[in-house]
Amino acid sequence: MNLNDFVGEYNNFQQYWQENTEDEMHRLDSSHPHSHRHLECLLNDDGDALIIKLYKGRAKENLISEHVLTAVDAMSSDPSGFIKIKDGDIFLSGLKILEPCNGEPYIFKPCRYFSGWIQYPPDMNDPDELYSLRDLIIHDQGGYVELDVDGVDYTAELTQLVYAKTLKIMKLAIYDIPKSEVGVNSKAISYTWAEPETKRLGINVRKVISGWTMIEEGYVNSNNLNKNS
Repeated sequence: MNLNDFVGEYNNFQQYWQENTEDEMHRLDSSHPHSHRHLECLLNDDGDALIIKLYKGRAKENLISEHVLTAVDAMSSDPSGFIKIKDGDIFLSGLKILEPCNGEPYIFKPCRYFSGWIQYPPDMNDPDELYSLRDLIIHDQGGYVELDVDGVDYTAELTQLVYAKTLKIMKLAIYDIPKSEVGVNSKAISYTWAEPETKRLGINVRKVISGWTMIEEGYVNSNNLNKNS
């Protein structure tokens, strides 16, 4: 087992969403309810152990625990505990990190981070009046950010989903509520979608505008455009 393969950030938003969505066409039944978790996997200084930081929810906002996992630990013969990586996804159960799930482990998808912005024109009749929030960063496994203006509640969410249990998409949604109130069954006022591999996605619903570009060396986005010129 190459521990370096696990390095990165992961979120089980898709698994959590599919178990909790009210839409039957998307919902997957599970005998084991999974909590919403975020993983950050790092190598230790010697490179012979994996440091796993476990967070609650969508992002690195609420650290729950931290674990050190060696290759020997990962290859444990305990059937209730294992960590595997397949096609970039981490399958995790037990190992004193999460509760043993046996046949229904936690499935963490790798997070790609995006740089973005939100614009809010408070007066549609005055094109010069514009509130702009820039240099924002969220990931594509349920990452979200809210517009920080007094009296205005808009949240932008970026997520990978499987529509009707078949079609894989990347979705950018806009909610007219603060992010603290956004859940898997919240109804967006508008959204757009693209192929899951897309590196750039935007939306313009006039009252609020938002654009996101994957953070990648050499890839230009509106936040680094002037810095690269």
